[in-house]
Amino acid sequence: MKISAIIMTMGILAGCAWALPQAASVEAALPVAKEQGRDIMLEFTGKEWCPPCIHLRTKILETEEFEKAVGDKYVLVEVIFPRLPSAVAAIPEEQRNANEKLLVHHRIETGLPTVLLLDAEGLPYAQVAGARRTTAEYLKALEEAAAVRAARDAAFARAGQLQGMERARALAEGLNAIPRNCRDKYKDVVNEINHLDPQNTLGYAGVLTRYENYRRQEAELKALFASLRCSRTAVSLDQAVVKLQAYLQTPHLEPELAQQAWRSLGDTYAMQRRYKDVHAAYRQAYEIAPESRLAPRLRTAVEHYEKNILPAVECGEIK
Repeated sequence: MKISAIIMTMGILAGCAWALPQAASVEAALPVAKEQGRDIMLEFTGKEWCPPCIHLRTKILETEEFEKAVGDKYVLVEVIFPRLPSAVAAIPEEQRNANEKLLVHHRIETGLPTVLLLDAEGLPYAQVAGARRTTAEYLKALEEAAAVRAARDAAFARAGQLQGMERARALAEGLNAIPRNCRDKYKDVVNEINHLDPQNTLGYAGVLTRYENYRRQEAELKALFASLRCSRTAVSLDQAVVKLQAYLQTPHLEPELAQQAWRSLGDTYAMQRRYKDVHAAYRQAYEIAPESRLAPRLRTAVEHYEKNILPAVECGEIK
């Protein structure tokens, strides 16, 4: 079957209301992307229940303005996380489980919707978190993502003309251009950097084991949270503070997990009426991962403390 026929078939099967070609998986999208010179839009979405996801789809992706601008540049792959019973029933359990694993594999911590952009080799290079108010604003975000890929490609091309540490630095520059959660997908590049840089001056040792470290640290944090669930007495709250502070000393702790621990530490301080410490913990939690799904709530909490709670503490209105 010719590529054009594959694209048409995919659109019909997906009930596509616009001409942007769709595929059921990254594996299915790759031959289309290679043949047509497209990249892949991996859309993590809750399109039947999540308001920003619905807005992204109906007010941006399916518009004529979007189609004219990028209709020949991408293949769309939906990664759906349904909630309504009818939507859950429409997606086989095996596919739902696969979608969850894909979310974890790419470490998408920015909430829904998030679009991860991959090149025709399947390598991720940028992500666009959330929707935008207008199609024009979303197109601008995609242009910025394209600039990330251009920076990556330029650095890699320059590396091809270099040797030794200069080559390692150019390769690292290319990887540094892309999001941190994407770098471990470039196994060959990371291995070459580490071979050329045995002293780890560029900081790429351990990148390929970061995913495993994340899973281990996440399991430890979940166990910690479970142990703190009934901490309400003064003694147990003091113990919770000690345990959370100890966890935050974990070597190479992933930012998203550190954020959750700092947030929990702030919540514990709140139960102890240590309001200045609450503010400091929430601020630290926000600043360590400002693009995460928790970040907007943390920013709101920090602003609330700065505007209302801390002034009241200073005036003696809250003790």
